[in-house]
Amino acid sequence: MIDTSWAPPLHDEVLLLPAGRQWDAVRTSSAVAKWAFQILDGTESCAAIIDERMACAYWLVPAGDTSAYVHWERLRGHVAVLGAGPGAHYVGVPPTHHRAGPGLHWRFPADWSGRYLAHPYYLGAVLVSAVRIAHGPDALAGQCPLCERELKPADAVTVTGRSDPADAAPRPLEVHPACARTVRLRAHQLPPT
Repeated sequence: MIDTSWAPPLHDEVLLLPAGRQWDAVRTSSAVAKWAFQILDGTESCAAIIDERMACAYWLVPAGDTSAYVHWERLRGHVAVLGAGPGAHYVGVPPTHHRAGPGLHWRFPADWSGRYLAHPYYLGAVLVSAVRIAHGPDALAGQCPLCERELKPADAVTVTGRSDPADAAPRPLEVHPACARTVRLRAHQLPPT
């Protein structure tokens, strides 16, 4: 279960807090955030930090939950995940009563759930759509249908198989070389159509 219960400490000034301890931060441009908010409002209903000076937005997510989510790799270049690691990342966290600019402030949807932390898996999926809307359908690298990780055309191999047992028939699939064995196994394990 994902714990989204964190709330900012009571304070009157912007606090510079380290990412990777109580939460990780997901940063994107204002252009991508604009589209993400249209999808998130009414569904995710969590707060975001707006930095108008740097034209970006931050969502806070439970610490460590982003490392296992495969979409973050594909979003690189449009979305940055700031968490624990070799380089320390700090995020300016405004007081909860700062709800408009200028300066760092919180953005709350009209039907705000009371949460300051977003669900990382849902946020990642929404950001995939928002990046494509903001920057076009070719803004993101391809995706391996088996492992869902980024797949560059130069690294892909074509195999015939089923990416899912529910597939009606084997078909050509562009996959990582390491995933090709899995496709071949699935094709042999399922009855022919």
